[in-house]
Amino acid sequence: MKPLRDDEPREIGPYRVLAELGEGGMGRVLLAAASDGRLVALKVMRPHLLHDDRFRFRFRREVLTSREVAASRWTAAVVASDEHAAEPWLASEFFHGPTLAEAIAASGPLDEAAARRLMHGLASALAEIHAHGVVHRDLKPSNVILTEDGVRIIDFGIARAPGAGDGDTTVTETGALIGAPAHMSPEQITMRPVGPPTDLFSLGTTVIAAATGANPFDAEALFDIMSKVVHADPDLDALPAGLRTLVEPCLVKDPGERITAAELLARIGEPLAGPWPPGVAALDEMQRVEVASVAERLGWETRVQPDRTVLMYGPGFVRADTGVPTGPTIRYPTGPTAQYPPGAPVSGAGPVLRPGPVPPAPSRPDRTVLYSVLAVVAVVALASLLFLIDRPGARDDPGTTAADSSEDADAGSDWDGGTETDTDPVETTPDAVADPVADAVVGDCFHDYGGEDEADLEAASCGDGTFEVIDVYHDTTDLSLCDGLDDLTTSVADSGSRTVLCLSYRHSYGDAYHAEVGECVFGPDDDVSPWYRIDCQTGAFEVLERLPGESDQDACTESTYYNHAFWFTTDQTYLDVLLCLRFIYPDDAGYAAVDNCMYMDGDPEDGANYWFSDCDGANVYVTGRTDEYEASGFCGDDGWTTWSSPDFAAHTYTVCWRYL
Repeated sequence: MKPLRDDEPREIGPYRVLAELGEGGMGRVLLAAASDGRLVALKVMRPHLLHDDRFRFRFRREVLTSREVAASRWTAAVVASDEHAAEPWLASEFFHGPTLAEAIAASGPLDEAAARRLMHGLASALAEIHAHGVVHRDLKPSNVILTEDGVRIIDFGIARAPGAGDGDTTVTETGALIGAPAHMSPEQITMRPVGPPTDLFSLGTTVIAAATGANPFDAEALFDIMSKVVHADPDLDALPAGLRTLVEPCLVKDPGERITAAELLARIGEPLAGPWPPGVAALDEMQRVEVASVAERLGWETRVQPDRTVLMYGPGFVRADTGVPTGPTIRYPTGPTAQYPPGAPVSGAGPVLRPGPVPPAPSRPDRTVLYSVLAVVAVVALASLLFLIDRPGARDDPGTTAADSSEDADAGSDWDGGTETDTDPVETTPDAVADPVADAVVGDCFHDYGGEDEADLEAASCGDGTFEVIDVYHDTTDLSLCDGLDDLTTSVADSGSRTVLCLSYRHSYGDAYHAEVGECVFGPDDDVSPWYRIDCQTGAFEVLERLPGESDQDACTESTYYNHAFWFTTDQTYLDVLLCLRFIYPDDAGYAAVDNCMYMDGDPEDGANYWFSDCDGANVYVTGRTDEYEASGFCGDDGWTTWSSPDFAAHTYTVCWRYL
């Protein structure tokens, strides 16, 4: 989870926003609380999609289809929404647990028993979803939550609405693919009608990824992925034999011959009961502690309800069914040392309070008064010390010179020559002043008034141009501990406090600033709007090179696919970033040049796909190319294919071809 930025709203609709759970190409998912304390996952659309009718339609359909399957124990039901708002949002049930993608990334593949349990849960979920007339169409590890009692399927953004026909509910445009191609079915890639078998194919690839840690159709280039999904038989040798026989019928290329969810359930049988592997359980517990910590900082508590949803209680939350505030008299500890389970019952109730606004997050204390007091104390201490030095009994101190003694004697003294015991002045030690670096926690932000080789940090409110702390290490000065962190910009070691801060720069042009090679980004075609990381799909840009400290697009390496650049400049050259990009076309025709050999798949009259091929296996070759749309006259008597981006006119093309 990530803390909210200072400029973010703390209320959306009837919900109090608490933290960020994650983000994707379509929007962000926030942790929020209803007035009765029920925690929800609140999805909001990205700003640059608010005026895109296609994505608004997708958003509305997610609401409709999620409500249709709300009765299922295998899905996170939508509990409220406002798809017509200026900034649409929807609230779904919140469950503790990592996504399958997070579990694989953190602790590796699932063992056979856990993979079988996963497969049983997914098959059960799909059987119920399909019974409601819904096809998910985007089943993948990031859309599966591993909960304490099984699995939950989320994100119905491109699901088919119940009762809809095959052709009237698509949210994709010609040539566009929304979703993850490596988890799609052959019929999705080739734009054929989809149905329940589509989800079974995706189930198969999801289980393979879970059991082996790799997707069998992954490749470096998008067109290679799609070609493998349509034509290649996946290598299942890494799967245990018991899983292999269950996965194989899911991956049949012909959807009519593919196994159904009900048939798969019958073959799986009842999986062995038991918890998820320790790595998954550790992620679950970590999330519980994080959520409980967010609540505790705001003066509240959390507990898991019998249906596994999470409730927050404390001042300001009033249960909708009774009107009695939820206020515990017993505090249940959280984390690995908890003596009570997360679902332990809570008794008692606190005083009746009206629902109020979200209490402000605790800000760093204003130490101006403290510093003033310390300054006065220091002055008084110094004056006292001077007085002690100047007093008569101090003239025999070892630090007094002979000349000083002589001068004092000549001036007269009331010292009687007796023995006096020297006493050291009492030292006044002010309270330790807080060190913003040593006391930093994840989510704090700093201005850096230094440079590339030497930092000069000052605590600041999080915002554009600041450095956000993404990890902290104590009792060390080893900067390499930060290596490998997502979105890392720089690391700073403070030798005095032996603290290492891992810092991420926040650029005003969006989180595409941190995009790595292989990730995809997108934003408006202007020079002032932010760009964001999104799922790789037609119309997005894949990062071919990320060049830190560079803002000259001529630095990009010329390649077959490089056709766009986006750069982030700052007042410090070392923070500049240049992204060398390739625009993702619907097929290889977008990259084709004269004399390239290609394989044309399909009837050109109905809309064929074009893939690069060795000339021996090709059936057409390119005779011309122009950046105009539907320029059939340019091609003369040759065949042609054309495409235009609604967002980037510069990537429009008409490609001419002849048969080999």
